[in-house]
Amino acid sequence: MVRLVLIVIVAASAAGSAWQQPSFRSGVQTVVIHSTVKDESGRLVPDLTQDVFEVFDNGKPAEITAFSNAAQPITVALMLDMSGSMMPQLIRVRDSTLRFIEALHPEDRARIGTFGSEIALSPILTNDKAVLTRVAREELWPGGGTPLWNALYAAMGSLAGEQGRRVVLVLTDGMNTGSLPGLSGDFGNVRARATKDGYMLYSIGMEGVYQDESEVKKYLQLIDDTGGGHFNVSAQDDLQATFARVADELRRQYLIGFAPVALDGKEHTLEVRMKKPGLRARARKSYVAGQSR
Repeated sequence: MVRLVLIVIVAASAAGSAWQQPSFRSGVQTVVIHSTVKDESGRLVPDLTQDVFEVFDNGKPAEITAFSNAAQPITVALMLDMSGSMMPQLIRVRDSTLRFIEALHPEDRARIGTFGSEIALSPILTNDKAVLTRVAREELWPGGGTPLWNALYAAMGSLAGEQGRRVVLVLTDGMNTGSLPGLSGDFGNVRARATKDGYMLYSIGMEGVYQDESEVKKYLQLIDDTGGGHFNVSAQDDLQATFARVADELRRQYLIGFAPVALDGKEHTLEVRMKKPGLRARARKSYVAGQSR
């Protein structure tokens, strides 16, 4: 079974948010996507307007019915690799996680989980930094292999009841080494759930054990297909700064709602294009028509 991290459940304060939920036209089936836009040098480009975006559903232009370029709150399950090979990195990972927690805004919510000899998930999604800090300080126990697909599947399941954008951010030094007994989730399960329910996957890859190139390629393609991102860090890189980059990118994504070309219950290809030269949009590459998340 998946062990739940035992933490004190504290009521989070009802802080206000500057983010405004975009309006959706009555009677129109809307599919929502989140897009990251960068320039040719790889820098984030904020404050663009709807007129520079195009959405293509199965290769056909789709009508944009909702749009927001306002700062996006973060709802994230942060999954930390606690396999045996991460032992030398434990303090670095813990301190970087604490800095990530400190950087959260009042409207952000996070859940911390670990995977290794077992998979453990905090039972609450919260903006209470004291609760999150306690988990980071007291619940990191290295050991075991890397049940990566089990961990991603469990993390997505922990966000299943949430509305809006749902992000899984995983920190790992290796690829999947097998499933834990009694746990669900392989690559196919993870991809299917991410596509059907619109999860966005992010990864921070640390230097670590030997990794099969075909598995790495499959993993990175999955992340790209969800519209997420991958960041590599070496032993000399600032892991705290990398966490900050991920948080900044998530806040500066564009929300786009579009009317699907057909509600046929099938998987459709999806592409966001930019009309402005020199810009590139990244967003999920497929969705299941009929899913309105």
